[in-house]
Amino acid sequence: MNKNYPIDYITYYKNDNKLPKEVPLSMKQTKKLGFHILKLTPDSYKVPSEIKAYHAGFKHMRDITMPKIMKLYNSNPQLKGFFIAEGDVWIYDDFDFKKFISMNFKKPTWIGYKKELSNYIVGNFLLYFPRSSIIELNNRFIKQKRLVYSDRFFTNLKNDGFIDLLDIPKTTEIEHYSNVLKGIRKSNIQK
Repeated sequence: MNKNYPIDYITYYKNDNKLPKEVPLSMKQTKKLGFHILKLTPDSYKVPSEIKAYHAGFKHMRDITMPKIMKLYNSNPQLKGFFIAEGDVWIYDDFDFKKFISMNFKKPTWIGYKKELSNYIVGNFLLYFPRSSIIELNNRFIKQKRLVYSDRFFTNLKNDGFIDLLDIPKTTEIEHYSNVLKGIRKSNIQK
């Protein structure tokens, strides 16, 4: 059943052609919780000469994730929905696949984020989109020609009423070096 709700990881190859070290840790936790992960499709954008680090996530989602999901959508009528996950996501132990199913999300839902500000949501660690929303989501990505911060893109979708924000996030991020911050992002992993 979990294959009908796959997770696509947004990640990249570092200059040494390897994944960031937090990605396998994240995937191990995600699998332990019963979720199904699609085959990775890391990007290899040249940051910052080709693209700014803070635009890479959005570009990956629009140009890599959505075509992959649209292919799945068109070829698999059993697909119930999908998740977008950042490569540094840590899903809390109390949010396993069974818990996700029991919550019965009918609308796109922002499940993992860092914090909500007055006009902006920081961090798009884990987002869920039911099948019924995939075409509209794809159209919104296509319409967004200019590269933007991905959390700004999803904040706008929330403000438009397209995506709901879970009251209490079910994720955090694994401590890692951030190309956007150009420093270490701390973690508050709860086990």
